[in-house]
Amino acid sequence: MGKTALLKKIKKELEEEYLIAYVDLTQNYTYQIGNLNKNGLMEQFFNSWIIELNEKKLNPIAQKIKKVIKTKKIKLSDIMDVSGYPVPILESETNPKELLDFVIELPQKIYDKNKDKIKGVIFIIDEFQALNDLGKNLKSFLWFFRSYIQNQKNVAYIFSGSVNSNDSIIDKIAGPKGAFGGRVLSVKIEPFSKETVKTYLNKGLTNLKFSNDGFERFYKCTKGIPHYVNTFAKLLTKDTLLTEEMVKNEFINCLPFLADQLKQKWGGLTLREQKIIICLLEKPLKRKEIGDKFNQKSSSLSAPLNKLLNDGFLEIQEDGKYAINEHILKEWLKQEYKYKGVFPYRSE
Repeated sequence: MGKTALLKKIKKELEEEYLIAYVDLTQNYTYQIGNLNKNGLMEQFFNSWIIELNEKKLNPIAQKIKKVIKTKKIKLSDIMDVSGYPVPILESETNPKELLDFVIELPQKIYDKNKDKIKGVIFIIDEFQALNDLGKNLKSFLWFFRSYIQNQKNVAYIFSGSVNSNDSIIDKIAGPKGAFGGRVLSVKIEPFSKETVKTYLNKGLTNLKFSNDGFERFYKCTKGIPHYVNTFAKLLTKDTLLTEEMVKNEFINCLPFLADQLKQKWGGLTLREQKIIICLLEKPLKRKEIGDKFNQKSSSLSAPLNKLLNDGFLEIQEDGKYAINEHILKEWLKQEYKYKGVFPYRSE
C-alpha cells in the first residue's frame, strides 16, 4: 500500500481511543479550481471535524456550532445537512480572521468537552504540498497555524505528502527557520525493497505470475514506488508467466496510465521548464551545459531549475549534473516523441 493507504490504516487502528480527522488537500474545491485560499481550507477542516464527531457520536453539535459561529460574527447563508452532518455555507463577507480562529481552536475544544471519552485528537493533513498554492500567503498561514497549535494539549497534527526531499515547503514547515522548526518529527517513506514487492504481490495478486527475469524487469520499471507497483500490477496480464520481454512491452503500453498524475503536473509547467526537462532526456547535464543549449547564461536558469528541483522533476547528482528524477515521466516523454514525432509542449 502507499502513503495514503498507510495513513488510513493508522487512523482505523487508533480511532477507537482517539478522534482522528483526515483531509486530502488536493480534494479541496478551491485548490481544484486553482484558487486555494484560507477560507476554503477552513471549510474543509471544519467539515472533517463534523464528520468525525458525528461518526463517533460525540457532541451532536449542529445547533451549538451555529450559535458559536454567529457569536464569532462568521456570517452564514445557511447550514446545509449533507449525509447527516452540517456543512456551513459561508457568505462572501465572512470575516476570515474570525473563521480561522474558530476552526483552528476546534480540536482543543473537542478534546476538552470529550476528555472522558477520548485520549486525544489527531488531525491528518494529507498532500500538504498543495499548500504551495497559497503563494505569498503560505508563510503567514503557517505561522498563524503554529501560534494556535503550539499551545494545544492532547492534540497532534500529521502533515503528509508526496514531495521531493528538496521541496521548499518542507523547509518552510520543518526547517530551522520554518514555522514548526524543531517541533516536527519527519519520516520519509522509502520505496519498497524487491522482497517487500514480491511478498506484497504474492499476497494481493495470486494470479500475477513472473519468471525471474520478468520480476526483475517489473521492479526496474516501478522502482518499488507503491503507486507504480499497484497501478502496473493491476494492468498486467494475469494467469500468464510474464517474461522480461513481455513486461517491457506491457510497460510501454501502460505508460499513459502510469504517467497519469505526472501528465497533469507536466501540463502545469511553463514552456521553458518543459524544454529544460526535454534537454535532459538523453543524459544529465551541468548547469552551464544546459545554458549552452539555450544560448543563455547559466545564472539565468536559477529560477526554473530550482522550481523543477523543488517539484521533484529534477535531482542534482554527486557530480553536480542535473538529472530527471521521475523515470516514468522520462519514459512517457520518449514514447510520445517516438509515436507522434513531437514532444507534448504547452503552447504559450
